[in-house]
Amino acid sequence: MNNRIMEILTGLVACPSISCTVKEVTSENYVYEFLQNIPYFKEHPELFGMHMIPHDPFGRGVPWALVLGKKPDTVIYSGHIDVVDTQVYGDAEDLCFTIGEELEKKLASMDLNERQRADMESGEWVWGRGTADMKGGVSIAMALVEHYASLAMKGELEGSILFSAVPDEESYSAGMRAIMPKYLELRDSYGLKFKLLVDPEPAAEDGDTQILSLGSVGKTMPVFVTQGELAHTGHIYNGISALNMMTGLYKKTNGSLKFVDSYEGESSMPPGWFQLRDNKELYDVSLPYRSFGYMSVLSFDRTLDTILAQLKDLAIEVFEEEVTRLDEEYQEFKKLNKFEKKEKIFYPTTVYTVNELVAELKARDGKSFDKKYDEAKEEAGRKISEGMAFPDATVWLMDQLLTWADIKRPLILIGVAPPYYPPTHSDMIPGREGYGTKVFQFANKLSTEKFGQELNYEHYFTGISDNSYSMLPEMDFEALAANYPMWGKYYSLDFEAIKEVSVPAILYGPIGREYHQWTERVNKHSLLEVMPEMIQAVTEFAWNND
Repeated sequence: MNNRIMEILTGLVACPSISCTVKEVTSENYVYEFLQNIPYFKEHPELFGMHMIPHDPFGRGVPWALVLGKKPDTVIYSGHIDVVDTQVYGDAEDLCFTIGEELEKKLASMDLNERQRADMESGEWVWGRGTADMKGGVSIAMALVEHYASLAMKGELEGSILFSAVPDEESYSAGMRAIMPKYLELRDSYGLKFKLLVDPEPAAEDGDTQILSLGSVGKTMPVFVTQGELAHTGHIYNGISALNMMTGLYKKTNGSLKFVDSYEGESSMPPGWFQLRDNKELYDVSLPYRSFGYMSVLSFDRTLDTILAQLKDLAIEVFEEEVTRLDEEYQEFKKLNKFEKKEKIFYPTTVYTVNELVAELKARDGKSFDKKYDEAKEEAGRKISEGMAFPDATVWLMDQLLTWADIKRPLILIGVAPPYYPPTHSDMIPGREGYGTKVFQFANKLSTEKFGQELNYEHYFTGISDNSYSMLPEMDFEALAANYPMWGKYYSLDFEAIKEVSVPAILYGPIGREYHQWTERVNKHSLLEVMPEMIQAVTEFAWNND
């Protein structure tokens, strides 16, 4: 099987499937043609296909396949086949989608550090974009699908396998979000019993041990739009800059441990901001009227409603502190300037969530607002299809809401932008409690005894993964969507399908290093010897253990 895995990987890496580009479809076409050529699927064409992603600007789909065994007990293999961009390769960029001597020779001539050079000289690693993240793991899954399909043709396959190769994991997880209803359809059509989902993402190392992830961190992306009061810079105390409140929000949230979740010695990372600026497009001498910013909040168990409530309290605090600070500054300035006569600078505290502002606008304008809002969402969708990022489209929609509201006083508006990743853990599905740990204990014993490769576990993979859509925590779905202006046609989750599927999911794939970097590589022994046998063993364990 190791030769087959290398053959598949070489072809898959050759597909320049950079996420959210027209070339991304090259890898899904490769996978589809691979499935098409398997004899089992020639006999059963209804058991594989390409599930197209609705309203996708790049025309992407998800190749899938179902191999039916003697029992309905089913293990899902799902991994992503998109990759991040390749500019970081520099002079080696034209070779980064190749595997072999030419790329390795080029990389060896570049500025490798001591560890990288030792790995290069060892000959024990496969180099190239996507080898680790995560076409190596997908290649193992594809080889296993081919293997199990041959057993099924002989009537010798014990359980069943459902396979999908998803696009867009590196951006918005459109592939995984789209395939979940298909999983449910297949489950109901063939009476499947989903036992486990294995996502063969590259495994990190902790010393000599390999990490298996029992769960995946949640991610929420709050968006802020602040509005000040316009003033000429020659008279700045006649107004307030929108950046006053935005920078206050930044200082109270960026890196704040108040937003960190902890669980059994692990913790989520504190928030980090991706964007912060005013919305002035041309130079003039007035204070910025509006500004915007967005950040990422990672969580283990903190829900969106909890995060929004926390942010609203914080925004009220920031608003009042900034107004107080401005007034104190003004009182000192008055002592220096005889023309300043105002007794006090004061603005009433005004903080909205998107849901609250929309409710106010609906109450004011009814159907007229609904029509206008729907048209604006369509325009935002067009901007997305032309390359705008979802957070920026969210900012644009929130700006439209404020313009329609025609509120003249300073304020803070809080919304949320896609993508949304719920936190998940394979031990925490009602009725399947502890299942992920049971799988880990089996895998650790076998891996240690047979391959000398000890495993360790982490409760939550903090790099964000598609496994977030394998189950859902309890939440108010309607309330969640209400604060996402982009929720609907262009971005959504099928909450009911995900809830119905609810399968324990682990991340367990070949050992990789420095994914997303120009030194990305996957370990040959892990890729070709250890993980094919381990994933088979885990699959058979799941077929036979509840």
